[in-house]
Parts: sequence; structure tokens; C-alpha cells
Amino acid sequence: MAKLEVLPKRVDVLEVNSPESVFRINIDILNEAFGVGRGMYAKAVYPDKKNSDIPGTKRGDRYIIWMPKLYGNTSEWKNVVSEDGTEIYEVAEGSRNEDWIDEDSDLDVLRLVFVKDSAQSPYRFVGVFKSGKMEFCKHTYCKIASKVKIIGNPVTKIELLDDNR
Repeated sequence: MAKLEVLPKRVDVLEVNSPESVFRINIDILNEAFGVGRGMYAKAVYPDKKNSDIPGTKRGDRYIIWMPKLYGNTSEWKNVVSEDGTEIYEVAEGSRNEDWIDEDSDLDVLRLVFVKDSAQSPYRFVGVFKSGKMEFCKHTYCKIASKVKIIGNPVTKIELLDDNR
């Protein structure tokens, strides 16, 4: 398998429904929007080191990049975006008897979310989400912004341009 080319950063603002905020694969999100310089493989969350995040420009804000697939998920969790795009639901599949939330979970981190609707579709930016209602094995994330400025190459800060908190 050939190593994927690291593409240069080309995006400074992410906006829902903008053609500039659509990416072929998750590695392109990391490289073209965030200047990470990632080659072949990327997990669904970045930074992928435990307890790591990207700082914000508003005091106390910390971010991660979340790139869920909305189809054929092989994990025990199914991700669903609400019809109006204001919420994302993370729901346990099958007969799960334990939740993923534990004492190490950092629920106050804001998520820059890029979803992939099908195997053939690209990833598209759907907004910035924060943890909302938490039920056993069903977690809701609520949209707080649709437009984001990404600062630095690689990204060093994030600024919400339409903060709805």
C-alpha cells in the first residue's frame, strides 16, 4: 500500500455547507485544515493521545477533532446526526451493559465534527458540538457553532466565529 501524500494547509475558516469545508478522507482534514502533517492513517479523534486537546482563543476552551462515520460502524456505537443538524447522538448498539463514560472522560472538550455519510461520500464539516444530555449508552452532543477560524500551521488555536453558547 502506497503512503498517502501530506497535503499543505489550505483552509483557515471552516463553515457548515461550504465547499471549502469538505474533505476526501480524514487525513486530508488533518493536513489541509489543521496542518498536522499526517501520512497514511488517522483515527476518528485527533489529537489521538489521551487527555490531549487543541487550545482555544476563549479562556478555558479546548477542542478535539471528531470524524465519525454515519454508516457501517464496526464499533459498538452508532453515530446519528439529527435531521436539523443541531444534535449528534452516540448510541450503543446491541446488548451493551456498560457505558463508555468513565472518570477519565473529559466531557467539557468541544468537538469540531466532520461526518462521512457513506463509503463513497467525503467528510463534511457539520459544526462545533459540546456534550449535552447524557443517558446510559445514549449521549447527545449539541451544536454551538457553525463557523470556526483555525489559527496556525499546525493549528495552535481555534476561535468560534458564531458562538451560540
